[in-house]
Amino acid sequence: MMKWLLVVCMGLLMACGSTPPSASNETAHEKKPEPAATPVTKELIEKAAGMIDAKRIEDGVKILAHDDMMGRATGTEGERKAAEWIAAQYESIGLKPLAGDSFFQKVQLIGMKKNAETSSLTLRGDKGELKYENGKTLTWWSTAQKEKVAIEKAPLVFVGYGVDAPEHQWDDYKGLDAKGKILVFLNNDPDIEGEPDAFGGEARTYYGRYTYKFEQAMSRGAAGAIIIHTTHSAGYGWEVIGTSGSRESFAVKLPDTGFQLDMLAWMHQDLVNQIAAMVGSDLDAWFKAANKRDFQPVPLPVTLDATMEVALRETEGQNVVGLWEGSDPTLKDEIVIFSAHYDHLGVKDDGSVYNGAWDNALGTAAIIDIARAFAESGLRPRRSIAFLACSAEERGLLGSFWFTANPPVPLKRFVANLNIDMPQILGMTHDIGAIGYESNSLGEVLQSIAAETPVTLADGTSEPMVVKGDPNPNAGSFYRSDQANFVKAGVPAIYFVPGKSYVETPSTDPSQYHTDHYHKVSDVITEHWDLSGCVRDMRVILRLTTAVAMADEMPRWQPGNEFEGAWKKLHGR
Repeated sequence: MMKWLLVVCMGLLMACGSTPPSASNETAHEKKPEPAATPVTKELIEKAAGMIDAKRIEDGVKILAHDDMMGRATGTEGERKAAEWIAAQYESIGLKPLAGDSFFQKVQLIGMKKNAETSSLTLRGDKGELKYENGKTLTWWSTAQKEKVAIEKAPLVFVGYGVDAPEHQWDDYKGLDAKGKILVFLNNDPDIEGEPDAFGGEARTYYGRYTYKFEQAMSRGAAGAIIIHTTHSAGYGWEVIGTSGSRESFAVKLPDTGFQLDMLAWMHQDLVNQIAAMVGSDLDAWFKAANKRDFQPVPLPVTLDATMEVALRETEGQNVVGLWEGSDPTLKDEIVIFSAHYDHLGVKDDGSVYNGAWDNALGTAAIIDIARAFAESGLRPRRSIAFLACSAEERGLLGSFWFTANPPVPLKRFVANLNIDMPQILGMTHDIGAIGYESNSLGEVLQSIAAETPVTLADGTSEPMVVKGDPNPNAGSFYRSDQANFVKAGVPAIYFVPGKSYVETPSTDPSQYHTDHYHKVSDVITEHWDLSGCVRDMRVILRLTTAVAMADEMPRWQPGNEFEGAWKKLHGR
């Protein structure tokens, strides 16, 4: 018997003895009585997996990525139409609203854009004003959600990586009073000499993400935060973030969440070296000092003055979430939740549409088809399964942030998150991409399933599927899609992406295809699309979901993981 199926079979007796939910548990939205749960068997699981269908997924993509959806930008008519279509699919499948009588969860957002003509920022050192090129050596903005910002003579303090990680016995602040100061951070994690496996080794942890640095600055009462940019430490060039200060930024409209600071900035390494020279140092020396456990914050002989006028606008997105209720009278309160963002970039000034077929109409259509496979087969595991179509991912993962910060049901009920963003479109692969699988027990179950999933290779031989993690671990991809907000809340997660070991050479180069179409109006269904690999991956994910939803124990983080503490707090352990 399949090794992973042992996990499922442990719950069969309880599943067979489950009683159907009583009428009192029905929502106002759905009054039909529930049929008795069908016993979960190997044959039923395979029947459900076999129902996942390429044409049905592609038909969903065609609807979501049609010009009529106007690029599904957050807060637009196009997003509303897409959300209503998704909700209609949930209802037709037989899902229930997660809470109340609606599939929709409103996401309240606020947009902030600096008026460049009436805003100014000055850096002053012992010898006068430091010159910088706006957008080239410094880019700056405000997320304080205020129309006017004024900072006077705020001192800069270099805080190394700005990491406070008790599980690593690491504290860059050493008791620093950050109130009213501008904290200057290195990007990435500490690289401790003689400790190559600390902070995840080559893989970037959440401590290495710029969002973590900004959150630390806010929580410590700082007036602002500056991230030092180098291509090596960021994993991308200056051109990616150089226009941040001129763009509209968004945040959820919830007090004391995210990073609400009077001033945020990215600083180019050339300007950093000018400042480091004022204290007889340079950026290389700063990196070396910050990689030692005895690092101490360095007050810098520089102050910052800034005035900003910020245009604020309120808008609203919609998360769409449906529930496939579990069969166990107790365990059905626990939920395995899928996520896939359905928003995209809207319409260009010239009227052309960012259809977002791959990003992420495909992921949304895929989770809908997984839900349909559960319902049409009658596969009802012990735990419940939710399907979350996220709004505002392209605005900074804000739909999933709102969901986890303002959950429709207690957050501790969510025991696992499976996120699907831009799945496979170019054919069958030997591997499945599962970012974060090494970090929690979900990965162990996935590997067991993969070991029992044969892949026919180009030469006609067959080998088991291979599970692979982040192909570029230093990029921190685990924190760059909607699973990040579940992860930060303590919920174990896997982020599924395309495998790279193709059984047959694709009709186009995968890397070049990504470059040519990602976040471009050309992201539509093309002649290169082959969803055979996508369908196989979704079938594997359905089997994984069923195993997790049938198991006696909920998933958990590997011992010592950076999010283990959040998991323990979530579950009172």
